[in-house]
Amino acid sequence: MIEFDEKRMDKELNRLRKKLGRVERDMDGAKSKEMLKSHKEIGKIYVKQAKSNIKNYHEDTVVKKKGKEYPIVRGQLKKSLGIWRPNSRRTGVVVGPRANSPMKKKVRPQADGWFAHFVEERPKKFGPPDPDTLAKRKRPPQNRGVFKRTKQQVVGKMRAKQLDLYRKTLKKAIR
Repeated sequence: MIEFDEKRMDKELNRLRKKLGRVERDMDGAKSKEMLKSHKEIGKIYVKQAKSNIKNYHEDTVVKKKGKEYPIVRGQLKKSLGIWRPNSRRTGVVVGPRANSPMKKKVRPQADGWFAHFVEERPKKFGPPDPDTLAKRKRPPQNRGVFKRTKQQVVGKMRAKQLDLYRKTLKKAIR
């Protein structure tokens, strides 16, 4: 685990963000491309760790909803992880399971992570799990909370990488 002084690092990140924002406004679109590239590189750290933390389910599953069947194949959650831009005008990126349903992303059916919220947390509308059902299960829900755990594991590494890449981008922009 990487130890870091969070307050000092946050102050420095905010200072660098302000400088980069000013540089980005003053310069052409090439600087924003560099920022986007660095944001994607930072996001890859999370994706790599999350893929290593996720364990594939032991069998393929089918979810039935309103008379339709939605197959979920083994490894589908791992394949759904990725990085994308929610707004093409900005350099920010989103990292996590990609899904076709809320955002209309072009994701293959075998890599659609529409069910990730079921894996992360049991939906509240279903209520607490039945103790008898839990006792009958052959396997516990092994991926429950996997995204929160991954975030806790990599936040320090991602901030350090962000600081390093921002410094490099700022040096390039000033030249």
